[in-house]
Order: sequence, then structure tokens, then C-alpha cells
Amino acid sequence: MITIYEEQRKGAAADTTEYSHASFDKCMEVIRRMDGFTRSQVTIRHMENTIMIGGGSNEFIVTVETGTTIHNLLSTPEEDDEFIELTVGGQACEFPQKYVVSLELVETALLHLLADSSTELHWEMIEK
Repeated sequence: MITIYEEQRKGAAADTTEYSHASFDKCMEVIRRMDGFTRSQVTIRHMENTIMIGGGSNEFIVTVETGTTIHNLLSTPEEDDEFIELTVGGQACEFPQKYVVSLELVETALLHLLADSSTELHWEMIEK
């Protein structure tokens, strides 16, 4: 089962809309609405995984939390000292460039996580 939590900021407060029994297509529809300002965070629960997507307007951060690890999707496996400012959950934050991915890479990662499609992705894994 897939459950989506879409956050929409209204100043300092946020409204969260829940979509139960969602599909992959619904996930992508909600993510495409992310503008990096009023809509800058989407959380997807699937099985025992929590998938958090931040940003918007074709610059995203994807983090997957399991029971034992945190996985950050990487745009490139190489180290990069540059930082990019993105708004996530209404907060402007600086992230290393290697964490900033395109909408296409978000879609590929979701297909891999939700539909078990095999694809080669680069992830940074952090043990809890």
C-alpha cells in the first residue's frame, strides 16, 4: 500500500493532504505540483519505507528511511564541494550538489522503490 502526504505551506503553518491507497501515477502527479515554495515536501510511505522528497521546480532531494538505514539519492557518485539552496518543508537549506536530482531521476527512483524495477542508481547509505 502507498500513502502520500502532500504538504502545502501557508506562511508559517502547513496543511497536509493524505492520499491513501495511492498509485505510482498519483505519486508523480503530487511531486510534479512541487514548486519549491508553497509545495516543497512530499512524504510517501510504502511497506516499511518512508520516502521523503523535498524541493521542487526540477531540483529535488530524495531520502529513504528504512528500519535500519537512511538512503540519500545521489545525482553523481563523485564528491562535489558546491552547495545548492533548496526549500524543503518551508525551510531554505543548503545541500551538497551531489544530493540535488532532477524530476526524471526522482521518477526512476520511485519506480525502483515502488514497483521493484531494476535500475542503476547511486545511493549514499547511513546506518542508524
